[in-house]
Amino acid sequence: MSEKKRVLAISGSQRKPSFTERMLDLCIEGMGDAVEVTRFRPHEMKIAPCNSCWTCWTKTPGVCARRDDFQQILEAYKTADYFLWAFPLYIFSMPATVKNVLDRFFILLEPGQTTGASGRTDHPRRFGRSPRTVLVSSCGFPEIENFDLLRAHFRAVCHGFGWTWAGEILISAAGAANVPKLFDRKYEQIRSAGAELLSGAIREETTRSIAAPVIAAEDYRRMANAAFSGWLGSARAVAIGMKAAWKETHRDQR
Repeated sequence: MSEKKRVLAISGSQRKPSFTERMLDLCIEGMGDAVEVTRFRPHEMKIAPCNSCWTCWTKTPGVCARRDDFQQILEAYKTADYFLWAFPLYIFSMPATVKNVLDRFFILLEPGQTTGASGRTDHPRRFGRSPRTVLVSSCGFPEIENFDLLRAHFRAVCHGFGWTWAGEILISAAGAANVPKLFDRKYEQIRSAGAELLSGAIREETTRSIAAPVIAAEDYRRMANAAFSGWLGSARAVAIGMKAAWKETHRDQR
């Protein structure tokens, strides 16, 4: 029997229950029993920001001057085959607790500068890992373009740290997740994305399918606005959502 692949998952949503964490769960479900998962929730840990002291470059190469919970994440990283980053979109980027973790991965870099395969300047990297890395995120606005800055940022991070970009799972209009059946098709597609990841990477077709809108942007805005205007507004929001769910569940029949 082959050894299980190791998955390191960062779950950065502070909500309970969390829609973004559900997306992460579904992806992991799709990966099946072939993986062993270690999950961390940065907001429940004591992780200080990187203070750019360069101790991990000079005084103690590869060892951070800070002694806190990031060490647990780093130890899991050293054996990870897959690296899943899941968090909601905060002001077109990532939550501060997640950014703290990302910044602390500065320890992966050595101080020298080299020319990478792309011709850009790189740092040599420590620990010899290049895990297949996936971005999992949701946002409250209906347009998928709200992820553009985050996507560009995260791809640059993967390049800088030498991680193998293996795809993304992105859902906008996440406020509609509570509408029964509206996202059922997406949930199955996220499981499929997890299965594809085991074969190397999530297909772009699957990413596009997961990101495809299931409710018109104007209807979503009306639903979101109504939900914050008292019980009558909530009833209106439910009606809008259920209409969208009926259209989605009958889509193949049209």
